Amino acid sequence: MTPGRHILMGKRDARQFQRAPDTNKQGWNIVELESRRQLRRRVNELIELVDDPTITTRDMREQLLLGIATFGELFALQLVRSLHRDDHHERQSIVWLLTLLDDQSTIPLLEQISRDEGQSRSIRLSAALALAGMGATAETMDDTWRKRLYATG
Repeated sequence: MTPGRHILMGKRDARQFQRAPDTNKQGWNIVELESRRQLRRRVNELIELVDDPTITTRDMREQLLLGIATFGELFALQLVRSLHRDDHHERQSIVWLLTLLDDQSTIPLLEQISRDEGQSRSIRLSAALALAGMGATAETMDDTWRKRLYATG
């Protein structure tokens, strides 16, 4: 190897470790990115777990509360973001998980999604169903509606 070539290789190698211009506007570091990846992975696991006939509602609620304990409010918000899927069965599972979790911090975002005409009708409907399941719609908060529902049941 010639001395000049060695120097060029050294310079090229050094460039690999130079910090690139700030292309990451949010300023996340590797630990934060990995944490978000784990959060998405955990939410996806729970969505798949909905179809497991051996898991009880109580077990699923415990898993959801464990997700909140592990990831904080980002867990519930990731569940809401997960409504943006094409598969209607997955959205149905997410609606059930949101209803089961019943996290009040998700209500404003679900309301926003349900009213956003830029969203597909199925996503807006899923958000509205989650709100209804949580008792967070005008209809479900009305006592006369509950009495009529009880009377017909």
